[in-house]
Amino acid sequence: MNNLFVKRHVVNYDKLLEMKADASELKDAKVTSVNGGIVNKESRSTKLKEAIIPSAYPEVCNQLLDMILMWPTRKVKQEFVVNEFNYLIYNEGDHFKRHKDLIDKPGKAKRVFTTSTLISQSDDFEGGDLIVFDEEDNAINTSLEVGETVFFLPTTYHQVTPVTKGTREVLVAWFYEKGDLLIHQNRI
Repeated sequence: MNNLFVKRHVVNYDKLLEMKADASELKDAKVTSVNGGIVNKESRSTKLKEAIIPSAYPEVCNQLLDMILMWPTRKVKQEFVVNEFNYLIYNEGDHFKRHKDLIDKPGKAKRVFTTSTLISQSDDFEGGDLIVFDEEDNAINTSLEVGETVFFLPTTYHQVTPVTKGTREVLVAWFYEKGDLLIHQNRI
């Protein structure tokens, strides 16, 4: 393990295939900011299956939470919950420019960890690499295999390079501290 990310095969691949088979409507993924979310294809071009939600896949959530045990922290997985999924499909030309996943909205719970699991890629797939940046701004390719998950902090800058050929499908998940999530949900 390095100090930037951890990679492992942790999710039951059959469950990922169930998500892949889900016939949910595909929509353009939005770019989220403090002011809300908008479609901005210059920053982020990908399709999103909106109906893929964590509560429908408790086994996947629990397996993803196991990644906390591999991270250099004194926290235990029971302190966290997977509260958001993005099931993303990247086609030729799709990308996501350099960004962080930490969204700091007043009155909202904060993301604590990010995961990205490569569900599938077409046989002719090229490009579409998940790149993370270290403290010195060095670009590091996570080089995910199908079925593999990468785990990192939402404060880590990262990007998905443009897909030059084929299709790539991934499941992105965000973890929250249970206590923080409960506090902020009770304010609604």
